[in-house]
Amino acid sequence: MPSENNNNNDGGKKLLAIAIVAAIASSIVAGSLFFLAPEGQALGEMDNNINNNDNDDNNSNNNKKEVTLVAEEAQIEIAPGERVKAWTYNGTVPGPTLRFTEGDNVTIHFINKTPLAHTLHLHGNHDDESDGVHPQVLPGQSYNYTFVADPAGALMYHCHAYPTSLHIRMGMYGALIIDPKDDDKPEPAREFVIVMGEFDPKDQESFVPKYYLVNGYADQYMGDNMLHAKQGELVRMYVINMGTTIPYSFHLHSTIFKAYPSGLWSNDPIDAQTVEIGPGNAAMVEARWKWPGTYLFHSHGLQEERGNMGEIMVEPSQGPYEAESMIGWQHEQIEKLQKPEVVEHTAVTNATVQASSHHGTGPQVAIAKGSWDNKQKQNYSPREMSVNAGLEVTWVNQDATVHTVTDRQGAFDSSLIGAGGSWTHKFDSAGKYDYYCALHPWMEGTLTVE
Repeated sequence: MPSENNNNNDGGKKLLAIAIVAAIASSIVAGSLFFLAPEGQALGEMDNNINNNDNDDNNSNNNKKEVTLVAEEAQIEIAPGERVKAWTYNGTVPGPTLRFTEGDNVTIHFINKTPLAHTLHLHGNHDDESDGVHPQVLPGQSYNYTFVADPAGALMYHCHAYPTSLHIRMGMYGALIIDPKDDDKPEPAREFVIVMGEFDPKDQESFVPKYYLVNGYADQYMGDNMLHAKQGELVRMYVINMGTTIPYSFHLHSTIFKAYPSGLWSNDPIDAQTVEIGPGNAAMVEARWKWPGTYLFHSHGLQEERGNMGEIMVEPSQGPYEAESMIGWQHEQIEKLQKPEVVEHTAVTNATVQASSHHGTGPQVAIAKGSWDNKQKQNYSPREMSVNAGLEVTWVNQDATVHTVTDRQGAFDSSLIGAGGSWTHKFDSAGKYDYYCALHPWMEGTLTVE
């Protein structure tokens, strides 16, 4: 039987936490809309669950909500004739809009069905076990995030695997709306969610990407797909900036609106003609139009010329007005436009990190210092190696963060190798093995067994 083992010098959770935080500090800093999945929905059996997270604070009342998010690779359309590979939650960009009420006890079942490591980081208040930075959820693993919904407002969630900006650019983000408790409910309104993102099909590290998307599609709400409202009706927009570079100066034509800074109900609203929303921030916008007509909304600047424009048709009306969420309609439009095709992958990892003092006596491959940086040319060193069948090969992690050695066909997987640690595998079968790091997919190597 093949043998494999891990040796992490500092060992345990402390090493993993420190390594991941260090990696994020060194890495690049850094949408489909659905309804919240129904309560009590059937959940598929989840193998390799790496936690049983159950915060005691979440058991104080019966307002329990559960939802499942699945990391999936998908082919989607982001502009007419522009079809791209995206990393998604539940198959679309942005992922499902999650909506809870302040104080709800929430459990999110996260399943990773991609060949890369991903996480789920939620903005708001929660403990470190549900912060979505560590542990990294490797291919085939699942993790339960639990928290009490707080504070009320327009929040967001996104992947925090590193480099975080790349995972966000590729589509791993979505809106999180937390409504105030019943005694603090806001005035009824027609509601929309506007999640702004970026995408460049050729260079996802470009500071000026080709597209500035609105809910995952360029100029989605122009022409036949425009938004609709009534004259004098209160319109509430949850506006979220999931871009990674520059602020969005969000502007509605022909009205002065109220904006809740940072998208929080606890903040006093301000009157605004334009509201600036930085990356990773939000605003709640409340507006009324005095006159019927068709009006633009967009971000001032370069963004409006690269996909960040929309229209809202205000129809003549004298009221009365009722609360009406348009999120369901937005969901239908996003699926219709993106036409997602999920790419199926076979899970190649398990959830176990094994510790051992055995280093192996055969050839060694170094995981070079700085391998976390996709601009570094050397990561696995040597990149290509040939060995005789029956030998053990050891990978030694010289970097400051965790890595994996994962065969693309599922023949072997190291799980997490901590900084300063090593992993040894005995190769009994001849063949060519192409492997990579599940956390940093630009790291690639080839081992030929003769």
